[in-house]
Amino acid sequence: MKLFKVKSGFTLMELMVYIALLGGIVLIAGQAFSDSSKMRVRTQSMLQGNQIAGNLSILLKEDIAQMGAKSTKESNADRDSFYINSLVFMDTSQAVNDLSSYSVTKNEGGTELDKLTMRRLRYDENGHYEAVEEVSWFVENGTLKRSCTIIDSVAGKSRDECPPGATTTVTIAEGVDKFEVIPAEPGAKSDSSRIFPSVDTSETAFRLVPRYGVDNLAYFTIDPDTGGSIVTLSGFASNYNFSIQEPNLSGKNSNQAFLADSNNLTGNWAELCHKITLDSNAEYELSFFMPFTNDGSRLFCPGRDYMAVGFRTANVDALTPAGLNDFVFYPPTNSGASERKRKFRFRSGKTAKNVCVAFTFASYSPIVSTGKIKFSKMELKKVESANYKFTGNNIDTKEKKNVKAMKLNISVGVNNEKSVLSLIIPVPSNGITD
Repeated sequence: MKLFKVKSGFTLMELMVYIALLGGIVLIAGQAFSDSSKMRVRTQSMLQGNQIAGNLSILLKEDIAQMGAKSTKESNADRDSFYINSLVFMDTSQAVNDLSSYSVTKNEGGTELDKLTMRRLRYDENGHYEAVEEVSWFVENGTLKRSCTIIDSVAGKSRDECPPGATTTVTIAEGVDKFEVIPAEPGAKSDSSRIFPSVDTSETAFRLVPRYGVDNLAYFTIDPDTGGSIVTLSGFASNYNFSIQEPNLSGKNSNQAFLADSNNLTGNWAELCHKITLDSNAEYELSFFMPFTNDGSRLFCPGRDYMAVGFRTANVDALTPAGLNDFVFYPPTNSGASERKRKFRFRSGKTAKNVCVAFTFASYSPIVSTGKIKFSKMELKKVESANYKFTGNNIDTKEKKNVKAMKLNISVGVNNEKSVLSLIIPVPSNGITD
């Protein structure tokens, strides 16, 4: 019998199934590789965009933080000389009187493409004045640019990045589709920030009303008792033991007076004191002058004698509101510089309703209680530049000097991947003084 050798192999059907399975595997692997490559490219684009946004934010912060800088140490002066150069203001003409150091305008091509222009002094490494620069940030065809122009400079103090007589423009970043600048709107306006004596800044009259008969509080003399532009306090209680010539450190005799409107109304301190509401987290400033008196008040001993101003609730307990401690101060010991305005800034952690300003005195030195304390130009106001919010509303020209922060919204695109950056930058030097 003749034997035949059987050969093994794939049938056509098996081969077709195999090819189909292999094709599916290749398709899936290819798709996975494609997705991985796309993810890698997207991630790299996002990282690149974030890096660009971060780098330009550093440059912006450096420019904006110095906006309006005015102090300078003069090299030709015997000592440090600090002054305000009018060239750092946008427009000091009476017609405009823009005493800020910035302007924000909308660029052509989009509502979220702003142009920010700033003025500031430039110093050398020793703090000497070199120049007044005007720096602008703006977007052109998706490219963020920075330009610099010198307005005034010391001869021989030019720099390549901002030479005199020309405007130098450099490219900062590509693919920018948002460059939005929002100055902080002052929460208190210049013409309405004053709380006491009134919104009218020409009003200077005030009154101090004594509280006595409780908690070792003694009566003392207030002249005039109905108030005026200057009020004098005298006849203070004493905690000094003259028989043994030593202060009675355990003594609690003191005096207290409350701030009130200037009038001839009668009543107790709680009825007459000027009641106010302190908003939570708003910044306030209480200020006054203390005209010099050449008497026993000059012998005030810090750390022993006590003189302070603070707030009390307008009720029988006269409690100190939580979080509002008293401010300690000293009487002037000589005329001149010591008579400068006393200023106390504070914030209330929460709303304090129906509170009054109170002055408290306690004398332990032998002669200080025989002196007189004078007050003038008493004022309580909200600090315009310290209370703000980002609304995007237009800010009046006269209020621009009170802008102390700016919010920037920036969007940078790399390969259709956007990196969005939002930051708030303080600008403490903008405006005249603070």
